[in-house]
Amino acid sequence: MTPPVPECLSPLRWRWILLTTQHREVRFLYWPPRQPTGHRDLRMFDRDGYDIGRLLWVVCGACRVGSINKISIDPGHQRHGLGQRLIRRALTDGPGYSWQTTGQSPEAKKFFPALERETGIAFREHGGVCEHLASPPGYQTLLSGRRPRPILERDV
Repeated sequence: MTPPVPECLSPLRWRWILLTTQHREVRFLYWPPRQPTGHRDLRMFDRDGYDIGRLLWVVCGACRVGSINKISIDPGHQRHGLGQRLIRRALTDGPGYSWQTTGQSPEAKKFFPALERETGIAFREHGGVCEHLASPPGYQTLLSGRRPRPILERDV
């Protein structure tokens, strides 16, 4: 069975990525935000091209704050340092920023404190967002235009 092609990629480009990275255990594709305070999306794909994890985050340069909104990793790929690699990639978008998370699962309640000890960066749960990242009540994202094409991240 052939894995599905990630959104915003042509089947030809996806095959090219799989071919040129066949030696890698994990591939990281990054979807940049449409606007500076928009969601950033980093997804992981295994050697066969199957989606095995995802990180969604936002940053605000004006307030120097970042928020980890979602991190998920396939159970079969957990405890291999992949979550740490995802978070470290997000931190490069906000060096020296204050970081927070949304609600944390029981696994995340163990993961983030360990990451705090290792990085020296606090990840406050429900830290509250700045005015630039908060959506007004009743706001719905308007998805106008095409989503940016994902970028193959080689240094994650």
